[in-house]
Amino acid sequence: MLKWMSSRYSLDVFFYPRNVAIVGATRNPAKPAYYITENLVRLGFTGKIYPINPNANEILGLKCYPSLEDVPDDIDLVISLVPAPATLNVVKESAEKGVKGIVVIGGGFSEGGEVGGELEKKISEILRKTGMRLLGPNTLSPINPSNNLIVSFRGMKELKKGSLAFCFQSGMYEPKLGWIFNGLHLGVSKIIDVGNKLDVNEVDVLEYLSRDDETKVIALHIENIKGDSRRFMELLKETVKKKPVIIVKGGRTSMGAKASLTHTGSLSGGSYTIFEAALKQAGAIHAQTLEEFFDFAKVFEFLKPPAGNRVAIITLSGGEGVIAVDCCEENGFKLAELKKETVEQLRKVYPPWNIPSNPFDMGPCIEFHGNAKVCKTALDSISRDENVDCIVIQLPAFVPPPELDEVVKSFLRLKEVGKPAVIWRATMGRQEDRIVEELERNYIPVYPSVERAIKALGKLYKYKVFLEKVEGKT
Repeated sequence: MLKWMSSRYSLDVFFYPRNVAIVGATRNPAKPAYYITENLVRLGFTGKIYPINPNANEILGLKCYPSLEDVPDDIDLVISLVPAPATLNVVKESAEKGVKGIVVIGGGFSEGGEVGGELEKKISEILRKTGMRLLGPNTLSPINPSNNLIVSFRGMKELKKGSLAFCFQSGMYEPKLGWIFNGLHLGVSKIIDVGNKLDVNEVDVLEYLSRDDETKVIALHIENIKGDSRRFMELLKETVKKKPVIIVKGGRTSMGAKASLTHTGSLSGGSYTIFEAALKQAGAIHAQTLEEFFDFAKVFEFLKPPAGNRVAIITLSGGEGVIAVDCCEENGFKLAELKKETVEQLRKVYPPWNIPSNPFDMGPCIEFHGNAKVCKTALDSISRDENVDCIVIQLPAFVPPPELDEVVKSFLRLKEVGKPAVIWRATMGRQEDRIVEELERNYIPVYPSVERAIKALGKLYKYKVFLEKVEGKT
């Protein structure tokens, strides 16, 4: 059900429309635009769908209408697939129909030069007079798994609902959509791409997501602040006190800023150093790269922050254990001193010689006792140790099929204990893929390397420290 909010910053029309009209809908599966309608039908969008095409009677079993005017009902949201020169007429028709919101997918506006810029000005004037909201131009979104609303050229099989919201200033995420849901196994509350930000901008989105009950973690990709930058920073400071906000910025360099102009029509301004300092002061989680952006998003979506910085490390080799120790210290952790009872449990699976208990090297232990017994003993005893706040674990390599289920069960029991644990991969093999999928389906994050796993966990811990300072606990 549509839950309109009185605030100007409400974007409900883009995420909870009762119906959607698709201008430029097509029956041709060879065209990317076909999948705008096909996704909504196949995934079961809960509202009504009105394809608009004067040359078709029906599309995918849906009655097709020659124009917006011919649709017998009121329309909440219009998705415009027409080229830039025809978009102005779609906006005019939408305004006359009383449409509440419009998504403009096409490009060639302000990023295309003077003619496109003039076109945006004319559209802006219509929006000003009518109060209609516009997303884009040059956008592919929104997505809302709670009602299976999706505006995408990717043929998606399913949308996994979660509490993580993404906002992008580019369609760069769109080719990665299947990877976000199926490769990273992320659960999503909302995805929005603001494109050229003719109307809806990053301030609108942050304001909306800060109030959205379905969103617990916010991840923003921005190239420039087109809205009120002072309001954006004030809003950011308010939001991070109740929800983590992860930010990656494009256009950090002079060449990157100029490149931004060619696809969104907005030049990134201001010093990146100042921007970086402002994010730190506000308490936002700053990602330097897209890799970090998605790594951090995953750990905040999957885990609660650790109670403290005492970490236990479980690895397959002494060498990688040393690297893990370095990474932990660099990210604000210290090695936990395991209780005597825990060490006694670990001794039951030691090799015929003594080894350190933290980091605990599973490699030689597995040679003598097998994967299942070592994993069960190590994970159960260490995770229940009161001196341990969080755990970093390397997946065992080459697990024989008879032991596979027991190894997976040992990892899944980590969720029962409740202490945050991050995993990193050992082999990158197919058998490991199956284990990773099972773990991440149960919200245990797995990373390709020890460095990435610990850096993500470190951001989670530092956010907790930040909140404690804000609340005056430290």
